[in-house]
Amino acid sequence: MMITTRFSRLIVLAALIFTVLPGVTRAAREGTSPALPSITDIRVSFKLDPRLTQGLYMGDRWVSPPTYSAVREGKEVTVEARAQGLVGKGKPTNIRPDWIPSDPEMVAVTPGQGKEVKITVRRAGQSSLKVASHGYSKELYIKATYEGNAIHVEISRKP
Repeated sequence: MMITTRFSRLIVLAALIFTVLPGVTRAAREGTSPALPSITDIRVSFKLDPRLTQGLYMGDRWVSPPTYSAVREGKEVTVEARAQGLVGKGKPTNIRPDWIPSDPEMVAVTPGQGKEVKITVRRAGQSSLKVASHGYSKELYIKATYEGNAIHVEISRKP
């Protein structure tokens, strides 16, 4: 039994080496990186407040509406966001985009690069946030207003 398990693992390892290694070594010889598919779009999703689904055993819920709204008490609000690249006819692929705010005094993104980030809107006003990866970018528009002792933030995609 142990011999067949080891043998089957060797077969899987050999198959992996013979299918993946040629492309990697060719790219290394030519001084290029393996070809990545061209991104045709970037989908940005926002994490719902966990209090909305607490007790329902649903885990984290991510949504991607045309306009995402958040209202929090205080002078600033932090929203968790993530980006996913789309290739071809909408097939998802992992990316590590740059998140570039046009007004860093109003909008801060941590970390500045990565699939999942925290967007902190520090004050009322309007700004934009560029999400860029592999030569493609998407612009998000941010509008924040104070309503009493709370801040209301709307993040929308470019029409």
